[in-house]
Amino acid sequence: MRIRRIWTALALSLPVVRAAVLAIDYGAEFTKLSLVKPGVPFDVVLDRDSKRKIQSVVGWKRDDRVFGQEGKMAATRFPDTHFPYIKPLLGSTSPRLDTIYPTPPTISPDGVLIFPHPSPPSHLGDETTWTPTALLAHQLAYFRTLAEDLASSGGGKSREPITQVIVTVPAWWTQPQRRAYRDALELQGLTCLAMIGEGTGVALNYAMTRSFPTFDLEDGTGQKEYHVVYDSGAMSTTATVVAFYQTEKLPTPKSKTPIVTTHIDVLGTGWEEIGGVMLDITLQKMLLNDFISKSGKKDARDDKKALAKISREANRVKHILSANQESNIAIESLYDDIDYKSRISRADLESAISESQSLFSTPIISALSSAGVTLDNISSVILFGGNTRVPFVQSAIRNALGGDEKVAQNVNADEAAVLGAAYYGAALSRQFKMKTLEVVERPVGEITSGGQVVFSKSSRLGERKSLLYTPQDDLTMEFEQAGSNLSLSKIADPHREAILSVHIHDVQKALTNFTAPQPVVNLTMRLDPRGHLSVANAVISSNITTKEPGMAEALKGLFGKKDKDSDATNVEELSDLLSTTTKGDKVALRFKETVLGVKPMTGEQKRSTMSQLSAVASFEAAKTAREEARNLLEGYLYRLSGLLDDDAENRALHEFATKEEREKMGKLMRESFEWLGEHAERADEMTLKLKRAALESLEAPIILRYKEHTARPRAIDDFQQAMFSARAFFVEAHKNNSLALESISTAPSDKPVPPPRYTEEELKVVEDMLKDNEKWIDGLMVKQVKIEGDKTKDPVILSKDLDDRGKRLQNTVLRLINKKPSKPPKAKNTTSTTSTTSVTPTSSDNSSSATFIPKDTPTSQVEPDKVEDALPAEPEETPVLLEGEGVKLEEEDLMEDAAEPEPQEVPRHEEL
Repeated sequence: MRIRRIWTALALSLPVVRAAVLAIDYGAEFTKLSLVKPGVPFDVVLDRDSKRKIQSVVGWKRDDRVFGQEGKMAATRFPDTHFPYIKPLLGSTSPRLDTIYPTPPTISPDGVLIFPHPSPPSHLGDETTWTPTALLAHQLAYFRTLAEDLASSGGGKSREPITQVIVTVPAWWTQPQRRAYRDALELQGLTCLAMIGEGTGVALNYAMTRSFPTFDLEDGTGQKEYHVVYDSGAMSTTATVVAFYQTEKLPTPKSKTPIVTTHIDVLGTGWEEIGGVMLDITLQKMLLNDFISKSGKKDARDDKKALAKISREANRVKHILSANQESNIAIESLYDDIDYKSRISRADLESAISESQSLFSTPIISALSSAGVTLDNISSVILFGGNTRVPFVQSAIRNALGGDEKVAQNVNADEAAVLGAAYYGAALSRQFKMKTLEVVERPVGEITSGGQVVFSKSSRLGERKSLLYTPQDDLTMEFEQAGSNLSLSKIADPHREAILSVHIHDVQKALTNFTAPQPVVNLTMRLDPRGHLSVANAVISSNITTKEPGMAEALKGLFGKKDKDSDATNVEELSDLLSTTTKGDKVALRFKETVLGVKPMTGEQKRSTMSQLSAVASFEAAKTAREEARNLLEGYLYRLSGLLDDDAENRALHEFATKEEREKMGKLMRESFEWLGEHAERADEMTLKLKRAALESLEAPIILRYKEHTARPRAIDDFQQAMFSARAFFVEAHKNNSLALESISTAPSDKPVPPPRYTEEELKVVEDMLKDNEKWIDGLMVKQVKIEGDKTKDPVILSKDLDDRGKRLQNTVLRLINKKPSKPPKAKNTTSTTSTTSVTPTSSDNSSSATFIPKDTPTSQVEPDKVEDALPAEPEETPVLLEGEGVKLEEEDLMEDAAEPEPQEVPRHEEL
């Protein structure tokens, strides 16, 4: 039982992807998405404007929430409700006062970083504020909507929800930052399958289509390939040293084809808080100072709309200067109706930021030092991030590497990380056939407790470590993590930050249930694959180490030996091993974890934020439904206006509607147009739908007349064919039943023949249906013929009724045709003879090929016993019917005439 539990736990611990998964590379300025789903191309998800990069911003235009490019453009009109660059504020309590934030964040009384929301929408409170985590949750909702639109674009009946994500984060992110991202995902009901480093995502994308040297992990022979992933984004620059290699292992000793596993091992990381936004801020200051010097308007520094315009122009100029030496500047009505025009050169910008150039090369040196490798071991430096396109940054990289020889631009500088994360998600899934991957990530800063290193920088994320303590009634342990910024200035004396406190209580009480010698408190800590530190368990155990074989050795011995005696012995040893864990060997302890430093969201804060998010989502859903109802009503009115026009090309409404009906519809249509012009902006969804329903109720009878006029001739013809075929079947089956009964009465006892294929009750059902249909159609056809020339009259016979009756009759006949022939009864025992008499019956019991009565023969005049007179002449040599055969009427024969009906006039009821 214990072995079964162990294997089950191992199986459950592996992340398995069964549904659609969204990969998110959330950047400070841009976000990239990729969807992993069978049937969906492996590519990035486009936003509403068909852009491959989505602006990482959320804003409000009065009551409307906006994202992406629309949210970015709204900053010039609504700067107070524009919230960009949320990523660096996650898990932080230090407000940034940079000009990149139109409304800088503040610290709330309970120590939480918040953004005020001036003049909030009516569906929110009067004093609405947003935390960075809540603002990220807003954007995640938009990302999920884009992915669900793509996942449902394949024509599925229902919209497939996205509930699983794989996200990329900076490898140097601290515990509070990772926790804040996880909280934002939870607020939107998203499950984080994996949280990998951004450099790891690029490395995965790099490894997708490449092979690497083979390395043997057991004896250390072979080679590894080392690369540096250099990622310079909007707010930070990171360098990650990664080792690539492959291993080959036979799945079983008898296997001939080894399993090749690609290993991606992250060895070291370095970073600096500098990126493309620093260039933007420098340009903004240069443009603002130039405008003030030319116009003398010093108050422009405090005008948020003017600053938003300068920010947008500075970003545009930065991209131009990346490819050109100079750029023109033009901002219309920048401040106080004054236009601003100027010109700036790349040299001017580089001169203003020259002192910061070394910061762009520092992460490479720091990462190599952390990984313990030299530049000579590096095969290439893979450039990633939009900021690596800036010549100023490329110059810093060349200075650090001593040239261009190792600079590689062989991945997509914008999308490699998200595509690598999506590739990792596909590798976790069982729905795709992928090459085997093993990714190893490590903590950037070591984690210590009481001066003892618990997880070093060489530890792997996902590892567990056991700590032993002398039993005391109350134990409290604090864990610290070294500062993750591995710049050269901080390696010698890294900053340590308290991250977790664990309090174990009631130890003495637990000792009363412990019987083994030398008790110790065993605390197992876990650094999960997402980088979160937590307690796995706490127990009292014995400090005495025995040499009893472990579980793996017992299993290996159990299944490895061949002789029966050894097998029996090993079974006993395994049984002894499983029974050695007694109640006194381990006693579980109660413990409490307390997060130190930046506090996570409390339960009350999560409930409050979810309430706000739900209010926004409900408002937007209602608005979307109202706008859809309005568009449908407006489109319906314009269509109806065209149909009612005297010069309309489609004359159906004029032919099938009376003059009174057209006048009534026209009057209501004009009233609806007037009402829509006055109340469209304030009307709710239900009112708009009722307005449309009132018009549709007037049009519905006219539509019915038109559809019935078009469909009725074909429906009558199909009904005739079904009646004709069923009547022919009934006549032939009735005759064969009579012949079968006659054969039974004359057959010798040692040569019994089968009973009739159909019972009298079965044939009676067909006969009753024929009579009921004839009576029904005869009564209605008289009335239908009288109004046949007037298209404004409601139809008497509906095509649906004809189809329903014809199908029921046809299905009844087909069930009888497909019925298996009856088996003959067992022959009675008679005196055995040495000779056999061959008996050839003169008629069939219940079988023949179906022969239809000609269409021009009135079947109502054919009597059952005279059916031969109405059938075509038989050939000269009529084949003898074998015993046991019945009516063989194929479905194709029944539908032959119905498939290609001959053109004919609508018959009168007498002809039916």
